[in-house]
Amino acid sequence: MIDKIIQLMEIGVHVAIVTAAGYPGDSKKFEGRLRGLLDSFKENELTAETRKRFSVMGGECNYLLEVNEEFELEFVDPAVWRDQPSTKNLYWYAQGEAKTKVEAFLDRAEQFLKDEAEHLELDYEVMRKEFAVGILPQSSTVYENLEEISIGAMIELSDAEVPYCAFNGGNDVFVDVGNKNIGLQTLMNYLGFEGHQTLHVGDRFTSTGNDSRVRDACSILWVASPDETTFFMRLLYRDIVNARVL
Repeated sequence: MIDKIIQLMEIGVHVAIVTAAGYPGDSKKFEGRLRGLLDSFKENELTAETRKRFSVMGGECNYLLEVNEEFELEFVDPAVWRDQPSTKNLYWYAQGEAKTKVEAFLDRAEQFLKDEAEHLELDYEVMRKEFAVGILPQSSTVYENLEEISIGAMIELSDAEVPYCAFNGGNDVFVDVGNKNIGLQTLMNYLGFEGHQTLHVGDRFTSTGNDSRVRDACSILWVASPDETTFFMRLLYRDIVNARVL
């Protein structure tokens, strides 16, 4: 898959990873998740022009990172990408006094997650971040328990003013402030692309997945594994090259 990502970037395609993982102020944790990819960028000595065609949008929509000259990830100043006229209204929750609403929302979400986990008699830990809160089961549990909690969170928080995403990550349940739809719209505005020029590849398009909202922003491709993703990336690369030649 890494080779295919690099090939797409080299022919002018912008590749972005939009992920729920969010580490405010800690780019090294993002790097840890993408170590192999970044090392390959360095080994292949990608030019600055090519490096600019790679982005990471973390925390669903809350942290934007790019690759610097040292082939490390660094945060892009939110004033550069979040406060554009076409985007700023999407991030009202991160402005000034509105942050108190975020804290109140996360308090409410955390309490619900804990109550549901205890109701289902799960052994769990709570993880609280700047724009997210989740529960992580500490012993094996059935998938349906995580589904129950995530669906319950959607219903419980359905009247919330703050935009959010409640999802079953397969091994945990998280409630994030914001969602991938906001993240993708922001990326498209920042990079100068439109929905018909964008393809979102994901594996969590179920009602309790965090990819489903992206359907509103662009075309989507639902995959089940890295091998399937690589197969479609190979097709995409071939079709782009053939279209340019023909």
